[in-house]
Amino acid sequence: MLVEEAKKRIEYLKGYIQMIESYTPTTMEEEAVYLYVQLESVTKVVQELNKKGYRIGNRKLTTVDVSNIIRSKAKDEMHELAKRMFMKNRKRGSRYW
Repeated sequence: MLVEEAKKRIEYLKGYIQMIESYTPTTMEEEAVYLYVQLESVTKVVQELNKKGYRIGNRKLTTVDVSNIIRSKAKDEMHELAKRMFMKNRKRGSRYW
């Protein structure tokens, strides 16, 4: 890795850390997006949200619910990042099929 590439990566990571530390989710959707950016796993996000007691109607959340939240129109910078990560992870997973 070139020094310039390393410097760019460091700046990106500093921005990422700043965004994570300063973000305060206020809705279930924001919480789902926030957790996805950290965990990069829809299944893990569903588990966490269900542990916290989030529900749609009377039922627990599913991976489809969380995927739909992430794929929906981005409402802020965190959501945009989650959506990019989600699409990148889907592409990475689908190349084996």
